[in-house]
Amino acid sequence: MMAAAPRVVVIGADEGGRIARAARLAGHYGIPRLPAVDLLTRRQPLPADGYVVDGAPQLLDRVAGTGGLLPALAFADLVVLLHGAERSGADEACRVLRYYEARGVLLAFPPDAPDDDIVVAIDAALRGRLADPPERPGRP
Repeated sequence: MMAAAPRVVVIGADEGGRIARAARLAGHYGIPRLPAVDLLTRRQPLPADGYVVDGAPQLLDRVAGTGGLLPALAFADLVVLLHGAERSGADEACRVLRYYEARGVLLAFPPDAPDDDIVVAIDAALRGRLADPPERPGRP
């Protein structure tokens, strides 16, 4: 069985750090990095074999406010929130972050966290997606 590729969203206000992290994660898994702004403006189809989308929480929140989350972002396996000391209460107020937190797919990391720590979290999320559903009593 071929391993599934992850669907990851990297969110962070620091554009340089976010883009670099998303590019390294995409390179690790051999999947494309897609800037969220490109998804919004081009309405391009998403690769079926996984992707890493990166965007600022404020941008994603504005989109969520007008027409709902993009399907790619709504069904992410893991959302990596890169936050630093500058994290504000406004970050917690973002609808997008509250949505991902409620789904249980939002994990916050400091911007200087090792890539390996994030890869472990992504791999765990993939195992959760690929795991056989639990057997239900009385059902074959």
